[in-house]
Amino acid sequence: MNAPVVHGGLSDAEHATYADRGIALVDLSASLNPYGPHPRVTRAARFAAIDRYPEADSRRLREAYAAHSSLSADRVLAGNGSSELIYLAARAAATAAGTGMVIGPTFGEYSRAIRAAGMTVETWTAHAPAFELCVDEIVTRIRQLRPDIVFVCNPNNPTGRLFGQAEIDEIGTSVRATGGWIVIDEAYMDFANPGRSPIAPAPGEIILRSLTKLHAVPGLRLGFALAEPSVIGAMAALQAPWSVSAPAQAAGLQALKEEAFAAKSVQRIARSRARLVRSLQSAGFEVNDSAGNFLLVRVTGGAVFRRRLMERGFVVRDCASFGLPEHVRVSIPRNADLRRLVSAMIGASEGVDT
Repeated sequence: MNAPVVHGGLSDAEHATYADRGIALVDLSASLNPYGPHPRVTRAARFAAIDRYPEADSRRLREAYAAHSSLSADRVLAGNGSSELIYLAARAAATAAGTGMVIGPTFGEYSRAIRAAGMTVETWTAHAPAFELCVDEIVTRIRQLRPDIVFVCNPNNPTGRLFGQAEIDEIGTSVRATGGWIVIDEAYMDFANPGRSPIAPAPGEIILRSLTKLHAVPGLRLGFALAEPSVIGAMAALQAPWSVSAPAQAAGLQALKEEAFAAKSVQRIARSRARLVRSLQSAGFEVNDSAGNFLLVRVTGGAVFRRRLMERGFVVRDCASFGLPEHVRVSIPRNADLRRLVSAMIGASEGVDT
């Protein structure tokens, strides 16, 4: 059985339980822009035409995103979130008795998509505290395995590490040399390298981008795959029509226009991230440097720490499912919540339940 993957986000049951106790929770478990969504994006989704079918292939949205990224529309595929595109890429790349490779620790849907496509999963894992890529080891393993597909998250979730373009290129070259595809998931790149348009994908390379993180609309589900036309065509052939809903298409078209809001949000998050790192380090926490809108923090028992922190009004991501049971992932909050968050984390780490 292909077991479901644990994700961030506050469950309805948890929300109701704490609301009944009069505890208002700030959800920092899902790594979203705390200043979004922009009202115009929300309004676009709310007033989208739902009395008729949306464009089956999201043509207008694909063309708009292509223009925004200086690419041709035949190099862009819109999907029901990046997750759908991960599964489409794995299915399109899969061969009989094939292998998929994941550079971890990272997002669990990569491995699940590989298994769903009938392939075996192989993982190369970077280790704490630095979580550095050993490119030579990875390249050697790729040459041995000859995987159909390799997944790399950059900046990485949950470590926040931004891999250099030279590292990514070397890994990608080794994958393509053995006939495979490489997927570079840049869901958080807007926070790491604001304003940077995606680099035109090389042959056999798929770049994934998301609007739902930066614009804080995960309920709408919207992502993009960027690749050569032949790769996009292979993925599109496996995609059901109307995969992207009318509200998601409308919100996506509007989000692409909100460049000032996006730039200001990224600047505010970067300042808050630097302040939060300094504050947590001063309080004795081991914190990883991060290029994303989240921090990986070492604690004593992630699950217990998460529960204690919820008693103090904040929700973070327990990282046990990443293979990091002594870590939590903390999204960058609004600046107004920083001081209270640090105080709550100090209290949760002291082992006192409230």
